[in-house]
Amino acid sequence: MLRHRNGFTLVELLVVIAIIGILIALLLPAVQAARESARRAQCVNNLKQIGIAINNYHDIHKSLMFGKGPSWPAPIPVYARWSQHAMLLPMIEQQALYDSLDFRWPPATPGMAGVINFMPPYSNPNGINNLACTVRVPGFFCPSDGTQVNPNWPGQNNYAANQGSWLCDRLDDQDPNAIIAPGEAQSGIFGYLSHVRFAAILDGLSNTALFSEKIRGNGSPNPRSDMFIIPNQTSLLATWQTCNAIVPATATPLTSKWGASWCMGENCCTQYNHVAGPNQFTCGGIGFPGTMSNMSMQVSPGSRHPGGVNLCMVDGSVRFESENVDVWTWRAIGTRAGEEALNLASQP
Repeated sequence: MLRHRNGFTLVELLVVIAIIGILIALLLPAVQAARESARRAQCVNNLKQIGIAINNYHDIHKSLMFGKGPSWPAPIPVYARWSQHAMLLPMIEQQALYDSLDFRWPPATPGMAGVINFMPPYSNPNGINNLACTVRVPGFFCPSDGTQVNPNWPGQNNYAANQGSWLCDRLDDQDPNAIIAPGEAQSGIFGYLSHVRFAAILDGLSNTALFSEKIRGNGSPNPRSDMFIIPNQTSLLATWQTCNAIVPATATPLTSKWGASWCMGENCCTQYNHVAGPNQFTCGGIGFPGTMSNMSMQVSPGSRHPGGVNLCMVDGSVRFESENVDVWTWRAIGTRAGEEALNLASQP
């Protein structure tokens, strides 16, 4: 008598496995897209919270905080100065961290060296601010850029403030240190020793960029996060052309650690400018005369969101800006009082 055996034949099992594999292949992009959508939504929320916090700061203090605080006398290095991020802490539910900072002294800095010895680490001899500046602030991280940080310095940052134009430390008003382009002034929202009032943003709060995002470097060369060396330039146009013409395979990174510290008021960590659009190269001019007031820079925002970056405007609204945005429009929304809406097609 024959027994009837229940089960799959080998051919049937292989067919089922193949079907499951096809379904997984079809569903995986949708799952990844859903995850990125959630990460992007969190990034938008982070920027909204920053926008609201800065508006609250302005309501209290009647002006915005500086983008780069005062430099300290030698032997303290010029880049050991406070950022707008540090001033913002009480407005983003980080009062305890703010209270632990001692603003009578410079911030501690992690060191930005990569291929060359750029911005060595700074620490007060008594260790003041060492611990506080290494604290990880969750609201300063875009989840699409990952959550892994340097365990020796978790106090990193993905969100950069709009400095404006192309000269690193140029003041908002006439700069006594100006050698290159002496008629230029800083045109953005957060500059060296700046204290911009909303009343001075003549282009409109909803038309002017406040903060964007930028990919953090991990110390290894990567053209998406590196700041490359270029010869110092004497105009915005020359800075833009020279930076965009670099070949990453042969260019030298000034640093591969962008975003290494939220404490530092610097273009390497907490600020970007509107020389070139999103996801373009970042460059720093070497060979500048005098102070960094004469250092040419292109510091473009960037993200791991496909196609562009999230951009927070001064009124606190957040929008997604395409990496293909017209460069003249991009520069226009980076200035606070340029009146470019009347002349968007003009040369820089």
